[in-house]
Amino acid sequence: MLKWFLLNPGQRFKVTELSEVLWPGCRRDPANKLHVTQHALRHALEPELPGRRPSTFIRSDSQGRYWFDPCDRWWTDVDEAERLSASAHAAQEKGDTTAAITSYERLIEHYSRGFLPEDVYEDAFTPFRTAHDLRYEEALSRLLRLYRETGRRYEALRCAMGILDRDPYSEEAVTSVVEVHLEQGGVMGAISELERFIRTLEEDLGTTPSRELLALRERVRHAR
Repeated sequence: MLKWFLLNPGQRFKVTELSEVLWPGCRRDPANKLHVTQHALRHALEPELPGRRPSTFIRSDSQGRYWFDPCDRWWTDVDEAERLSASAHAAQEKGDTTAAITSYERLIEHYSRGFLPEDVYEDAFTPFRTAHDLRYEEALSRLLRLYRETGRRYEALRCAMGILDRDPYSEEAVTSVVEVHLEQGGVMGAISELERFIRTLEEDLGTTPSRELLALRERVRHAR
């Protein structure tokens, strides 16, 4: 319940909505179960709170809806990730590449920890997990481009390999890996990475390489 509230700060939920999140498919009286669970959560958050005093954080209204009020006293890495993402975008718009890279690097540190790994099979969190993964991939891609633009080869290679660990079919990532190998004079390494990637596309997906990949293959072959 606390995780759900923290992911939806200020959003109001009916008893039936919360019950479907917490106990999907349960046919027992949801109001009673919700009352017991909220009582336990209130006590966990504020052990010294008198029995009849309203909770500081768990609020309700006359329509029987419940919500969580952080009261500016809660910090979550979800909020921090949003702040870092906004900071990185703002820095890019201003042309401050160094600040953008710093923000993206810190953002990726948060994303790399995973999203509620202990609740990976909880369907209620699936939309949040999907959004988390998409933002993680976008941040990696943006950081990779910034590394390439600023000539940070080692960082670019490490970032590209991280992308390929998550998505072995990322053309942008493998192109960066090949380009870094070429810049460092590692022609054989570039050829090996590119041919492996093309085989993966053909064997796993049954697709042919794009024109850009074929052009890169020709350029690599002529670099020998």
